[in-house]
This record gives sequence, C-alpha cells and structure tokens, in this order.
Amino acid sequence: MAELAVAELVYNPFGFAHQDDPYVTYKRLRDEAPAYWNPELEFWALSRFEDVLEGFRDTELLSSAGGIALENRRPIGHSTGFNQMIEFDPPEHTVLRKLVSRVFTTRTVAKMEAEIRGIFTGYLDEVIESGRAEVVDDLTSPFPMDVISAILGVPEVDRPALRANSDKVMIREDGVFAIPREAADGMLGLVAYFMEDLPKRKAGEGSGLINDLVGFEVDGRALTDEELLGFCILFIIAGHETTTKMVANVMELLSRHPDQKAAVVADPALIPDMIEEVLRYHNSTQYMHRTLTRDFGIHGQRMREGDSVLLLIGAANHDEREFGPTAEEFNIFRRPERHLGFGYGAHFCLGAALARMEGKVAVEEILRRIPDYEVDHQAKVRFHSSNVTGWRSLPVTFTPGPRAGTAGPADG
Repeated sequence: MAELAVAELVYNPFGFAHQDDPYVTYKRLRDEAPAYWNPELEFWALSRFEDVLEGFRDTELLSSAGGIALENRRPIGHSTGFNQMIEFDPPEHTVLRKLVSRVFTTRTVAKMEAEIRGIFTGYLDEVIESGRAEVVDDLTSPFPMDVISAILGVPEVDRPALRANSDKVMIREDGVFAIPREAADGMLGLVAYFMEDLPKRKAGEGSGLINDLVGFEVDGRALTDEELLGFCILFIIAGHETTTKMVANVMELLSRHPDQKAAVVADPALIPDMIEEVLRYHNSTQYMHRTLTRDFGIHGQRMREGDSVLLLIGAANHDEREFGPTAEEFNIFRRPERHLGFGYGAHFCLGAALARMEGKVAVEEILRRIPDYEVDHQAKVRFHSSNVTGWRSLPVTFTPGPRAGTAGPADG
C-alpha cells in the first residue's frame, strides 16, 4: 500500500485556518522544524519550550526594539513616533519598567480586589435577569477596560471609544501581512486621544497613573512626549485585550470540559490554578516577535543579523518535552511549574498580577452566580489576529438570577 503523502509544513500566523486550530501545526514545527524559516514572509519561528524560554531570556541576542508583532517589524532604531516600553531592551527597559512596576505588584493589586469585583458585578447585574449574555460585549470587554482606565485615570465617558479603538487595532485579514485600514484607524484614534489628553495632565488636570507618569523622571530627566504616549497606548491595549480574551477563553474551555467545570464550581479554590492551565493551554498571546542582533545557529540552521524571529508561546506551552505526554490535553489539575503565558525574563508581563486578579474575580462571580451557563458553540465567532487569540462573540444562556447591586467580595 502506498504511503500517504505528508502535507508540506507551512506556518502562516496570518491565516485564519491556522488561528482556528494552531496546535497541529505547532506540533509539526516542534518535531520537524524547531527552527522554521518562512521564505515568503521572511521570518524564523522557534517552537520548543526551552528555545522559546531562552529566546525571552537572551535580550542581547533577540531584541524587542524591532517591534513585537511581525506585521509591525522594522529595523532596530527606527522610530514609530511614540516609544512603547515593551519595545525597549535593557538597560533602558529596566529603568522605565521600575517607574511603573510599583503600581502592578501583587500586593498593590490585592488591595484593588474589592474595586475590581464591584466593577465586574455591575456588568453581570446588567444581564443576569435575562438569562442570556453575549460574553465579550457584555462582560469580558468592558470589564478590563474599566479596571485599567481606573488605574490610568481615564474618565468613564471616554472609555467606550478607547475600547472600540483598542479592538480595532488588533483586527487582521485572512492570510494578509499588511495591517488593514480599520486597524490603522484604531491606532490613530488612540494616538489622537492621548495627544489631546496629555497636555491637560501636564497642566494638572485629572488624576491616576498618567498624572504620575507626567511627573516621573528617568536618570534626572522627565519622560519625553513620545515615551508618555507610548506608555498610555501600551497600557490601554495590553490592559484590555489580553484579559478580555483570557476570561472568554476560560468560559469557552470549561463549557467543553463539563467535568472540570463541575469541579471548579464545587471548589472555587481551584480557580487560580485553573486560570494558569488556561494560560498554558490556550493563551491569548500566541507569539512575540524579536529581531536578531547577530548571526546565530540553532538546530542546524543559520540565522542572520537583522532576521525576524517569532517566539511561539502557544507552541512552547504544548511541548511534551516540558509538560509530558499529556501536554496537548486541558487539565486544570496539572499544576505546571512554569509556562510562558506571560512571557519570561526582562519582559515578563508587567500586568500579570492584575490579569490574574481580574481573571480570578470574574470567574469566581460567573461560577457563583451563573454556574449552569451554556455556550452556543454553533454561534460563537473567533477573534482573528496574528498573535492574539480569543472570541469575538461568545453567546451563553443560563438560569436567570437576581441583581447583586454593588456587592463586594463573593462571601460578603
């Protein structure tokens, strides 16, 4: 009997079919081409856990200064008009990170739990009497925007427009490398808002982290306008999009694993570890782009200075070399010692503690108040972007319940 032909291994992060189920391709990359070269889009991809971990660790070899998404790559040192901390390398990145890290420590975030719970409770109250919800629009999108906006000091009236523009920034077209007009318009909207807002902050209006940033000094100098603008845009996009996708991913995954959902409903103490497994199994950020600063050899391949390298978080987090033979399975009892859902090293996600707190609070309230929710899997719609994955629409139904008003902690 003739052997079946093996399909050519092609990894295109912009292809919607790949985004719908990337893990088959990821396994082939790990096994067949751990240092994969895409000649059409001209990038390398590293997919094994240890390689991706080392890629995050070695900022001297793999620079963030050439952009962190493939479609936004540029030569190192080329300015975009505003400077985002996530696109700096140490030691500059280290200095900037220290300026704001105190706002996102585990201890500081813990003090915000009651406020975060109150915000989510308010959105859940709006739908709980109806017995149905559109999870993304009604819950997981407005909730983290309110949290990060409260930290930044963005007025409530301005938040819907910022959320809409943040959503637009991530939009991509099937198989297309170029950034679509709608995404560019979203970024222009964010830039325009903060260019108008920052002079007001400098004049003493408002309060919050943005006002603190205006007063910060780095090595005896104030932040430049480009750095201030970069901070604001980074916090809005990162503080909104990834948590929006994470909480919806939790709800969708639990709905397809009813035994594990029942276990978490019965024992809410499992929720933090369950969230870690979601971050491992289907993280909202699938890759980060880096630029090589010198020639480098790995797995028999020779990479060149200036080449683009994708660190495939989604592939690394399914590597059986790290997570064993059940790496491809969703298991909330796994207790992984480490995963790369928040990156690693110098660029470990600054907002990890906040994201974990938001996820814990949201899932606690969902499973406490609408534990029998069911996802309409026929009607759900995937969100498509090159390096961010999640749901654009996730309809659910559940037994209607009463409003909770502005209740604080779940046991209060």
